[in-house]
Amino acid sequence: MAVLLPDGDSPLDFRSLEVFVWVANLGSFRGAAARLNTTQPAVSQRIAQLERDLGVRLLERSRTGVVLTERGRVLLGGAERVLGSVAALREEVGDSDATRGSLRLGVAETIVHTWLPRFLERVARSYPALAIEIEVDVTPSLTERLLARQIDLAFVLGEVTHSDVRNLPLCRFPVAFLAAPGFARRSYRRADLADRTLITFSRPTRPYADLTAAIAGIEPRPRIHASASLATVIRMAVDGLGIAAVPTSIAAREITDGSLAPVEVELEMPDLVFVASWPSGPTPFLAETVAAVAAEVAAGWGRRTP
Repeated sequence: MAVLLPDGDSPLDFRSLEVFVWVANLGSFRGAAARLNTTQPAVSQRIAQLERDLGVRLLERSRTGVVLTERGRVLLGGAERVLGSVAALREEVGDSDATRGSLRLGVAETIVHTWLPRFLERVARSYPALAIEIEVDVTPSLTERLLARQIDLAFVLGEVTHSDVRNLPLCRFPVAFLAAPGFARRSYRRADLADRTLITFSRPTRPYADLTAAIAGIEPRPRIHASASLATVIRMAVDGLGIAAVPTSIAAREITDGSLAPVEVELEMPDLVFVASWPSGPTPFLAETVAAVAAEVAAGWGRRTP
């Protein structure tokens, strides 16, 4: 596909624009080649041809990669709009098979344990030619990878506050305290938690920070066992190693079979609010479309989950 320039000039090759946008966003010929499943020389040839067609220098090499020239920055904004418009047009006039390729998705583990399977089923039905590459990690790591353009879309805890990132609210999970039935008591005041053990998400996460803040001032200080694996958190609670501070949704099976039960604890914990976040770039329309599907699925899950 070609994009015509005004005044009868030569058309710009659509593929070259796509390559340019990926190089500009990733800051690397090698990164763009890997993302587009091509070779680095092929990427270099595309950029060189684009520069010849326009008669200007678009990129400059540096020790850390490549940087945009002034004319390159102008082209980037226009090229992203063109790619977004074409993607939107394909979505509007084509069938579901027209949405193809791959989307790199980062997901916080809470979503994995709740509505992610329903989301993947919905995407598979609506866009059968679209492949989803999933990476599960904690929100700080996913945010870092999103800003580095190593993933296209992320379901994370809290908005990603960056000028190049868009956010769409997904769902909210209240944090509850759960313990094995044989635990000492079913109700704890703050003073009762002295020298007790609490179990929650891993150290670099917001729930860990929230729990640390909530127990401030309690002496002796409660211990916190933390894990990046929510399955491990639930297992430790079931084995009676402490009180888990987690959403009840991720322990629905254990609550149903009686291996865990809610515990009243005199601590205030904020809800976990999840959003879909994606950066501007060559595939924003695709990320936005998939994020909208996630929002619908998450809303449906919320209506079914007490």
